[in-house]
Amino acid sequence: MLIKTLGALGVLLMVLWTISPGAGVAQAQTTLSAEEKLEQDFNDPLTTLPQLLVRDSYTPANYGPCMPQSCVRNDETNQLIIRPLIPRIPANTLLPFSQLVRPTFTLVTVPSSRGGTRTEFGDLPMFDVAVLPWPDRKKTGLLIGVGPTFVFPTATSKSAGQGAWQAGPALGGIYTGIPGLLIGFIAQNPISFAYTSPKRPPQSTFEFQPVFALEMPG
Repeated sequence: MLIKTLGALGVLLMVLWTISPGAGVAQAQTTLSAEEKLEQDFNDPLTTLPQLLVRDSYTPANYGPCMPQSCVRNDETNQLIIRPLIPRIPANTLLPFSQLVRPTFTLVTVPSSRGGTRTEFGDLPMFDVAVLPWPDRKKTGLLIGVGPTFVFPTATSKSAGQGAWQAGPALGGIYTGIPGLLIGFIAQNPISFAYTSPKRPPQSTFEFQPVFALEMPG
């Protein structure tokens, strides 16, 4: 939706420059480059552009346990994710680097022990990545970010969360050295160190999020 809006805005600006006196080709090219830069930043997970992601995952049917002759159909489930990206720019940071804070708020619909389903708040994952000033992105096209990742046991139900305090490393990398192409990833490995109940099992989850964006001509 944002890209479509930016495209419409770009067309409007080009029309205004066309009917304005003294409009030049260099001006149109400069503005187009700025639009492409904004589109690239929007797809860049290490960008300092504030963002808000809202995603809903709905499962119409769950099956199990399954027997040789039949498979039990369970209730429907749902997961709503709200994920803001909050940039912190010097001098508003503790370190002389740009920081990217990304919490993930979840609202999950899970089966109830009394039958049916219920909706609960899930755990709160969050990472705080510092964008390193080296190597020089303008020369190499490479951007690297490192920092900690956390999982806070904020779930309002035992079945809606893991019941474990978790912390671990986070690493992100983006390469934009090829015009029109953006390749990167974010890797996280939160590991549990404390629990809300003695019955909660240890947790260690490796999460890998690849990023690939290709800008087509025109």
